[in-house]
Amino acid sequence: MQAALGKAEKYLGDLRTSHAEEKKKLEDEIRGLKLAMTSAADEPESTRGLTTRAELV
Repeated sequence: MQAALGKAEKYLGDLRTSHAEEKKKLEDEIRGLKLAMTSAADEPESTRGLTTRAELV
């Protein structure tokens, strides 16, 4: 019984670590996407909201 409890606790700890790492990766990706969407200081008003080269050209 103790061994099973130990395994379950270890598994739970591993899951928490795994989820924390996955959450951090997703937060980093979201942060990067937000930065990519942020307007540059010298960007004309007419280009705001355009996201692809085809839209810009």
